[in-house]
Amino acid sequence: MNNRLRIAAIILASLGVIITSGMLIRTYSEYRKGEEEYAGLESYVAEDTQKTDEKPDIEEITEKNEEEEEKREFKRNYNRSDFPDMEIDHKALKEINRDYIGWLYMGAAEINYPVVQGADNEYYLHNTFEHKANFAGCIFIDCEDKPDMTMFNTFVYGHAMKNGSMFGNLRKIRKDASLVKNDPYIYMFLEDGIYRYQIYSYYIDKKDSEMYYSSDTIKEYRQYIRNAMDKSMAECEAKPDEDNNSITLVTCQGSGSQKQRFFVHGIFRDRYLYAD
Repeated sequence: MNNRLRIAAIILASLGVIITSGMLIRTYSEYRKGEEEYAGLESYVAEDTQKTDEKPDIEEITEKNEEEEEKREFKRNYNRSDFPDMEIDHKALKEINRDYIGWLYMGAAEINYPVVQGADNEYYLHNTFEHKANFAGCIFIDCEDKPDMTMFNTFVYGHAMKNGSMFGNLRKIRKDASLVKNDPYIYMFLEDGIYRYQIYSYYIDKKDSEMYYSSDTIKEYRQYIRNAMDKSMAECEAKPDEDNNSITLVTCQGSGSQKQRFFVHGIFRDRYLYAD
């Protein structure tokens, strides 16, 4: 190799190192900024020091399924101690972001984040809760779903970050089935109360999975549950039925042409309603 070729090779190698280093620095910076923002939002979550087993005077809420002409009841649990020791300042979070609908907590995967609903399913893929551009994005429910969780199935999306943030730690339950066995619950803290769901299925599926579809009738929902259980990579203790609504967490698995989706389904079990 003559001197010119040697020099050119050294320059190209140096440029490669500089570009790679720049990308790593940018990635680290994005991760750090995202972590700092969401760590700051945890100041709006406090331990609940006013737990009670008394029954507040709140009427049972039911939802009407117009297609099936029947009422779907949400089982009420008056025992606050059955739910996580967390009190969410919904009002303050709503003032920061008007798209805020609630707080998602899942102990088995260390998920503890605010949840929003945008006008579309694109914005919060690349913007944080405080509207800052960041590839960590934000946890959000499908723009076509109802924010009160009354649909047959509510979809919740989040990135699988390499540092475990957002839905990144969902990979842990793929590797260790005991995590779901020991703590099978997903909680949604809404303004009216805490909703508890029990995991009944989780699996990896293709990018354009048919499990993205929404159910409009009892019949469709019943089949959806069956399909989800058939796909599950582990047997779960929860036995779902069409009388209760579901929550479905969705995130990416893999990258590039090999990218797939990881689904986690939970069936509604009960809710604790706040007193007026």
